[in-house]
Amino acid sequence: MDMMDLMSMLSNQENVEKISSQVGADTDKVKKVVDLGIPTIMQAMGRNAQSDDGAQALLNALQQHQEDDVEGMLRNPSAIDKNDGEKILSHILSSKDDQVKMGIAKEAGLGKDEVGGILSQLAPLLMGVMGQQQKQQGIGTSGIASLVTDALGKSAKGGMMDIAAQFLDKDKDGSVVDDIGDMLGGMFGKK
Repeated sequence: MDMMDLMSMLSNQENVEKISSQVGADTDKVKKVVDLGIPTIMQAMGRNAQSDDGAQALLNALQQHQEDDVEGMLRNPSAIDKNDGEKILSHILSSKDDQVKMGIAKEAGLGKDEVGGILSQLAPLLMGVMGQQQKQQGIGTSGIASLVTDALGKSAKGGMMDIAAQFLDKDKDGSVVDDIGDMLGGMFGKK
Protein backbone atom coordinates (compact mmCIF):
# COMPACT_ATOMS: atom_id res chain seq x y z
CA MET A 1 0.00 0.00 0.00
CA ASP A 2 1.22 3.48 -0.80
CA MET A 3 -0.09 7.01 -0.21
CA MET A 4 -2.29 6.94 -3.31
CA ASP A 5 -3.92 3.74 -2.07
CA LEU A 6 -4.51 5.25 1.36
CA MET A 7 -6.01 8.43 -0.07
CA SER A 8 -8.23 6.37 -2.36
CA MET A 9 -9.42 4.25 0.56
CA LEU A 10 -10.03 7.37 2.65
CA SER A 11 -12.12 8.78 -0.20
CA ASN A 12 -14.38 5.73 -0.08
CA GLN A 13 -17.73 6.74 1.44
CA GLU A 14 -17.96 3.55 3.48
CA ASN A 15 -14.57 4.16 5.11
CA VAL A 16 -15.45 7.79 5.82
CA GLU A 17 -18.68 6.63 7.46
CA LYS A 18 -16.72 4.20 9.66
CA ILE A 19 -14.39 6.99 10.81
CA SER A 20 -17.40 9.30 11.28
CA SER A 21 -19.11 6.76 13.51
CA GLN A 22 -16.09 6.71 15.80
CA VAL A 23 -16.44 10.43 16.56
CA GLY A 24 -20.14 10.96 15.87
CA ALA A 25 -19.58 13.59 13.18
CA ASP A 26 -21.17 14.28 9.80
CA THR A 27 -19.42 12.37 6.99
CA ASP A 28 -18.97 15.46 4.78
CA LYS A 29 -17.20 17.24 7.61
CA VAL A 30 -15.08 14.18 8.37
CA LYS A 31 -14.08 14.05 4.69
CA LYS A 32 -12.96 17.67 4.91
CA VAL A 33 -10.86 16.84 8.00
CA VAL A 34 -9.28 13.94 6.10
CA ASP A 35 -8.55 16.16 3.09
CA LEU A 36 -6.95 18.82 5.29
CA GLY A 37 -5.47 16.61 7.99
CA ILE A 38 -3.34 14.25 5.91
CA PRO A 39 -1.44 17.00 4.03
CA THR A 40 -1.04 19.01 7.24
CA ILE A 41 0.49 16.05 9.08
CA MET A 42 2.65 15.28 6.04
CA GLN A 43 3.89 18.87 5.83
CA ALA A 44 4.84 18.79 9.49
CA MET A 45 6.66 15.48 8.94
CA GLY A 46 8.49 17.02 5.99
CA ARG A 47 9.58 20.01 8.04
CA ASN A 48 10.79 17.73 10.82
CA ALA A 49 12.76 15.58 8.35
CA GLN A 50 14.82 18.57 7.18
CA SER A 51 17.24 18.21 10.09
CA ASP A 52 19.45 15.17 10.70
CA ASP A 53 17.95 14.61 14.16
CA GLY A 54 14.43 15.01 12.82
CA ALA A 55 15.05 12.59 9.95
CA GLN A 56 16.48 10.01 12.35
CA ALA A 57 13.54 10.42 14.73
CA LEU A 58 11.08 10.02 11.86
CA LEU A 59 12.92 6.94 10.57
CA ASN A 60 12.76 5.39 14.05
CA ALA A 61 9.02 6.12 14.26
CA LEU A 62 8.34 4.69 10.80
CA GLN A 63 10.25 1.53 11.66
CA GLN A 64 7.90 1.03 14.61
CA HIS A 65 4.93 1.07 12.22
CA GLN A 66 6.30 -1.05 9.34
CA GLU A 67 4.12 -4.03 10.15
CA ASP A 68 0.90 -2.14 10.90
CA ASP A 69 -2.17 -3.62 9.20
CA VAL A 70 -3.44 -0.42 7.61
CA GLU A 71 -6.14 -2.12 5.55
CA GLY A 72 -7.39 -3.95 8.63
CA MET A 73 -7.51 -0.67 10.57
CA LEU A 74 -9.51 0.93 7.76
CA ARG A 75 -11.97 -1.96 7.73
CA ASN A 76 -12.35 -1.70 11.50
CA PRO A 77 -11.47 1.81 12.76
CA SER A 78 -12.18 0.76 16.35
CA ALA A 79 -8.96 -1.28 16.08
CA ILE A 80 -6.91 1.91 15.58
CA ASP A 81 -4.90 2.80 18.66
CA LYS A 82 -6.11 6.37 19.15
CA ASN A 83 -3.77 6.89 22.11
CA ASP A 84 -0.86 6.09 19.80
CA GLY A 85 -2.43 8.44 17.28
CA GLU A 86 -2.46 11.26 19.83
CA LYS A 87 1.19 10.58 20.67
CA ILE A 88 2.11 10.62 16.99
CA LEU A 89 0.31 13.94 16.51
CA SER A 90 1.89 15.55 19.56
CA HIS A 91 5.36 14.56 18.36
CA ILE A 92 4.81 15.55 14.73
CA LEU A 93 2.95 18.79 15.41
CA SER A 94 4.68 19.63 18.70
CA SER A 95 3.68 23.10 19.87
CA LYS A 96 1.34 23.52 16.90
CA ASP A 97 -0.94 20.61 17.91
CA ASP A 98 -3.78 22.79 19.27
CA GLN A 99 -3.33 25.41 16.55
CA VAL A 100 -3.64 22.78 13.80
CA LYS A 101 -6.69 21.14 15.37
CA MET A 102 -8.43 24.50 15.84
CA GLY A 103 -7.61 25.57 12.28
CA ILE A 104 -8.96 22.37 10.77
CA ALA A 105 -11.99 22.52 13.07
CA LYS A 106 -12.80 25.99 11.79
CA GLU A 107 -12.45 24.92 8.14
CA ALA A 108 -14.48 21.73 8.60
CA GLY A 109 -17.19 23.15 10.89
CA LEU A 110 -16.43 20.73 13.73
CA GLY A 111 -15.21 21.05 17.29
CA LYS A 112 -11.53 20.80 18.14
CA ASP A 113 -12.10 17.56 20.07
CA GLU A 114 -13.91 15.97 17.13
CA VAL A 115 -11.04 16.95 14.84
CA GLY A 116 -8.57 15.55 17.37
CA GLY A 117 -10.50 12.27 17.37
CA ILE A 118 -10.38 12.06 13.58
CA LEU A 119 -6.71 13.01 13.34
CA SER A 120 -5.83 10.45 16.02
CA GLN A 121 -7.32 7.82 13.69
CA LEU A 122 -5.52 9.16 10.62
CA ALA A 123 -2.04 9.41 12.17
CA PRO A 124 -1.54 5.65 12.74
CA LEU A 125 -2.84 4.92 9.23
CA LEU A 126 -0.40 7.41 7.78
CA MET A 127 2.52 6.11 9.82
CA GLY A 128 1.66 2.54 8.82
CA VAL A 129 1.67 3.38 5.11
CA MET A 130 4.85 5.43 5.37
CA GLY A 131 6.51 2.70 7.46
CA GLN A 132 5.64 0.08 4.86
CA GLN A 133 7.04 2.26 2.08
CA GLN A 134 10.21 2.95 4.05
CA LYS A 135 10.74 -0.77 4.55
CA GLN A 136 9.94 -1.76 0.94
CA GLN A 137 12.26 0.88 -0.49
CA GLY A 138 15.00 0.33 2.10
CA ILE A 139 15.14 4.04 2.83
CA GLY A 140 17.56 5.27 5.47
CA THR A 141 17.90 8.61 7.19
CA SER A 142 19.18 10.41 4.09
CA GLY A 143 16.11 9.44 2.04
CA ILE A 144 13.40 10.16 4.60
CA ALA A 145 12.80 13.75 3.45
CA SER A 146 12.32 12.54 -0.16
CA LEU A 147 9.95 9.79 0.97
CA VAL A 148 7.80 12.35 2.78
CA THR A 149 7.93 14.82 -0.13
CA ASP A 150 6.83 12.15 -2.60
CA ALA A 151 3.99 11.02 -0.32
CA LEU A 152 2.98 14.63 0.31
CA GLY A 153 2.60 15.23 -3.40
CA LYS A 154 0.23 12.27 -3.60
CA SER A 155 -1.81 13.27 -0.53
CA ALA A 156 -2.79 16.85 -1.34
CA LYS A 157 -5.79 17.88 -3.42
CA GLY A 158 -6.01 21.25 -5.12
CA GLY A 159 -5.67 24.16 -2.71
CA MET A 160 -5.65 21.93 0.37
CA MET A 161 -1.87 22.27 0.61
CA ASP A 162 -2.06 26.04 0.99
CA ILE A 163 -4.70 25.70 3.68
CA ALA A 164 -2.61 23.03 5.44
CA ALA A 165 0.43 25.33 5.42
CA GLN A 166 -1.61 28.03 7.17
CA PHE A 167 -2.22 25.71 10.13
CA LEU A 168 1.52 25.31 10.61
CA ASP A 169 2.42 29.00 10.18
CA LYS A 170 2.38 30.02 13.84
CA ASP A 171 3.27 33.67 13.41
CA LYS A 172 1.07 34.07 10.30
CA ASP A 173 3.89 35.60 8.23
CA GLY A 174 3.14 33.34 5.26
CA SER A 175 6.16 31.10 5.83
CA VAL A 176 6.41 27.96 7.91
CA VAL A 177 10.22 27.94 7.60
CA ASP A 178 10.73 30.24 10.59
CA ASP A 179 8.39 28.08 12.65
CA ILE A 180 10.32 24.84 12.12
CA GLY A 181 12.42 25.26 15.24
CA ASP A 182 9.32 25.01 17.41
CA MET A 183 8.39 21.72 15.79
CA LEU A 184 11.75 20.07 16.32
CA GLY A 185 11.50 20.20 20.10
CA GLY A 186 9.11 17.31 20.65
CA MET A 187 10.22 14.82 18.04
CA PHE A 188 8.79 11.35 17.62
CA GLY A 189 9.03 9.12 20.68
CA LYS A 190 8.53 5.41 21.09
CA LYS A 191 5.07 3.86 21.18
